[in-house]
Amino acid sequence: MKSGLIKTINSWRGLVAVAVVLFHCGVGWIYNVAVSGVTFFFISSTFLLAMRHPFERITARDYGRFVLGHALRLYPLHWLGLALLIVIALTLCHSPIDWGATALSALLLQAWSPVHEVHYGLNSVAWYMSALLFCYMIYPFMACWMRRWRLWHRALLSLVLAVALAVMLLPLDIPHREAIFVNPASHVLDVSVGLLLFHLYRRFKDRMAGVGFIQATALEAGALLLLAAVIGVNVSTTWIRPWEDDIIWLLPQGAILVVMALLNGREGALGRVMLCRPLQWLGSISFEMFVLQFVAFRLYNYVVAPAIGHFTGWNVYSWLPWMALPLLMLISWVVNRCFTRPLFAMIKQKL
Repeated sequence: MKSGLIKTINSWRGLVAVAVVLFHCGVGWIYNVAVSGVTFFFISSTFLLAMRHPFERITARDYGRFVLGHALRLYPLHWLGLALLIVIALTLCHSPIDWGATALSALLLQAWSPVHEVHYGLNSVAWYMSALLFCYMIYPFMACWMRRWRLWHRALLSLVLAVALAVMLLPLDIPHREAIFVNPASHVLDVSVGLLLFHLYRRFKDRMAGVGFIQATALEAGALLLLAAVIGVNVSTTWIRPWEDDIIWLLPQGAILVVMALLNGREGALGRVMLCRPLQWLGSISFEMFVLQFVAFRLYNYVVAPAIGHFTGWNVYSWLPWMALPLLMLISWVVNRCFTRPLFAMIKQKL
């Protein structure tokens, strides 16, 4: 899911993907970074869509090409990950498969189900792709509808959606709150916020021409400190827990997104670190890392760890977070080079 427009956003996505992977491996202390990063994925996707596809008007042909092109960026990689997990489940894990839930997942419809075993299913992270597909489908209408809105109108819509979602989440326990969080309809808020942030970006980008290195560094540090502050509040209190899956991260991750966009080409100290090649490479395979992480986990647990134990006598199952990550990076790089890039090139040529 490489941005191709703003390199620091690309690097941040790579770091967020690593945080998500480590959390799913059982590294509990990184929970807040991982969960807030999912919010960043959603709002940055809309933000970057607004840069590439402003949609001054909608025609059936343009809408069809847009949705088809973006669906083709999701389904093939999703099907590859799902197929690999099915093969692993049948041959290595010898575990039963819920074929009904798997069929819904193959269609990217699973996130609409409130049932935990369905909306997570065989590849539990694929709920994100189900919700993202819905965001792609509604984005042209929202972009066209909100195109002539003033800034405060957009802010008011985002606030109303946030309050409505907050009221809905407040009385719910974790399983029911989780079902709301993965449901695609709840991410209309993310699309609205992404469009609001793009409006802010367009309004202030010309004023950033005179920003120097020190000022840029201060803005970058301020955005990251805002994220750290919200994490600190969430860790030390319980009053924002009903909204820790989504809503509370919109402000800090939105600030990071806007700052990175405004400072594109005039980065401060932190931004220049984000421009280094290793982080750019990590960002380039972040989508594959996100989708294929459970493939790497199972290969490690059922192939790599037993092999290491057989030849060395070491019990390395507990090393999963740090051993599976390099394996996942290798798998993601190979898939990116041999599958995703050729596929995207073909889609671009055809559409």
